[in-house]
Amino acid sequence: MSADGTIHARGIRKSFGPKLVLKDVDLDIASGEICCIIGPSGSGKSTLLRCVNGLETVDSGVLKVNGEDLGYYETETAFHALSKKEIAEQRTRIGMVFQQFNLFPNMTSRENIMAGPVLVKGADRKESAKRAQELLASVGLAGFGDYYPAQLSGGQQQRVAIARSLAMDPEIMLFDEPTSALDPEKVGEVLAVMKDLAKKGMTMVVVTHEMGFAREVSDSLLFMDEGVVVERGDARAVLADPKELRTKAFLDKVL
Repeated sequence: MSADGTIHARGIRKSFGPKLVLKDVDLDIASGEICCIIGPSGSGKSTLLRCVNGLETVDSGVLKVNGEDLGYYETETAFHALSKKEIAEQRTRIGMVFQQFNLFPNMTSRENIMAGPVLVKGADRKESAKRAQELLASVGLAGFGDYYPAQLSGGQQQRVAIARSLAMDPEIMLFDEPTSALDPEKVGEVLAVMKDLAKKGMTMVVVTHEMGFAREVSDSLLFMDEGVVVERGDARAVLADPKELRTKAFLDKVL
């Protein structure tokens, strides 16, 4: 079994057509580390997360997640693509929560949470239903199992989405601006769930505009601009005293 909860990237490049979106990005996340990624729109933050999750394939560079080459295996002479089934298995160990909640509208909260374990892992329905109830309680939604997404607020839907990711028992959780689609008064309830996850030692990479959360919860902070990691360091140190002028200019606008 591979090492759990680690991300190791070297020289990651990713283009969409002629546009180079990630330019030789390096990233090291230790098991249990909480890393926040900040930067202006279009800087490559979401693309980096999608590469780590296997939703996008990198053009070049080395990317190891949970100690394994993501999407490939290496021999002495070459890299070989894994089968779709093997890639899907790797991805079950990487949870991802998006800006939009992406819940199945025709399923209850409980059914949304059960879907992955039952359909992907072949888990027992009764056990999965019990686990879904436990996960709903853990995100502050005990008693909401029979509610459909349309009956929930945005903050509640996002918490169901987090529970759905946790149902797959991931080693790593990726969050792509999980509060940006929420009303301001609903942001706190989602951040509270994420803080609780952090306390439990979950490896987390969070693309966020919530500087207070970054300062309070994260171990490391990554500032990206135009596909490049401009600055990386201790979250509180970078926010208080950025070394790079580009980081300082960005923080002066958002803090």
